[in-house]
Amino acid sequence: MKIVLSTSMAGFGGTENASLRLGNLLKSRGHDVILASSDGPLMAEAKAAGIRWYPIDFYGGGKAGYLKTIFACAKMLRQEKPDLIHCQMARIVPGCVAAVRLASPQTKVFYHARGLEAETYPKIAKLFGRLGVYTIANCKHERDKLIRHGFPAERITYTYNALPKADFVPEKTDKDYVMLGTLSRLDRIRAVHIMLNIFRNLIDRGLNVRLTVAGDGEEMANLRQQAQDLGIADKVTFLGAIRDLAAYFKEVDILVNTPDCIGDRCAGVGNNVLEAGLYHTPAVSYNMSGTDEMVISGKTGYCINMHDKKAFIEAVEILVADKALRRQMGDALYEHVTMLCSDDEIYRTTMEAYAMAVPSEKIKS
Repeated sequence: MKIVLSTSMAGFGGTENASLRLGNLLKSRGHDVILASSDGPLMAEAKAAGIRWYPIDFYGGGKAGYLKTIFACAKMLRQEKPDLIHCQMARIVPGCVAAVRLASPQTKVFYHARGLEAETYPKIAKLFGRLGVYTIANCKHERDKLIRHGFPAERITYTYNALPKADFVPEKTDKDYVMLGTLSRLDRIRAVHIMLNIFRNLIDRGLNVRLTVAGDGEEMANLRQQAQDLGIADKVTFLGAIRDLAAYFKEVDILVNTPDCIGDRCAGVGNNVLEAGLYHTPAVSYNMSGTDEMVISGKTGYCINMHDKKAFIEAVEILVADKALRRQMGDALYEHVTMLCSDDEIYRTTMEAYAMAVPSEKIKS
């Protein structure tokens, strides 16, 4: 098949990484993969994998820029005539539908649902339903949410995000303390500021722990100042954006994740939880949307009700005190994540999703 992935590749975020991993997987299985996107730091890796690129950016230039991009997309579609265009973000979908109608009516439009602002779900579900779009949600929870808001159940399925490649999984560094780690964009929704407050409580309870904060974003300066104000700056390390997950998880004993997401505000299973599993690291996380599909309390870590600070602290305490339990739960998360997010499984579920719209002979070609 010829598949266009339409997205933003401007940064190192979850969508950019998920798009790259999916593109690499599809390319490795023999499909002709095109990225229609902005440029960005991951593009060199995409090109090295043989993924072709068109500079088509739906995120610049306001309304006039969006209209101009529709015509650029239509020009690309007229030239390439792909079997489908797989939109990785909601904003892109109406433009791609318009471009398909202008230039390549046989091309099917897919939307990969990775989360919306809560108030937009009813509008988007109904609009995309009327536009004839097919949807792939990034977990069961997200699929069910869109159906609840009116998207046609027969045109939606789900698959989890593809995992990154792990060249090797190192043994944890032997330390005289336990390293907690966050791994996310530093914004108010990912809410690392909540984890800093919890970390202060853990220190006050006498736990011998450190915290490493991986990621970049608009909250970096505020978080650094918060650590100073809480008197924990000497025990917190800010790493900025990272690429070497093996080195990161070699030091991190427990992934801690405190997103501030209630109801329909967020979606899916964070890449950080999947990556923790890949490196045999147990997770303690607030239950954002589909997080409990991976973090199974008492088995692969602890999935805590949103804002239940007491339960979160108690779960971290249990794991800090028991190295053998950390290893057991880390191994269990690895088994669970790799079962659901292996290349074979992601490819199988993605092809099943494409089969909602693309003839079977195309799927197999």
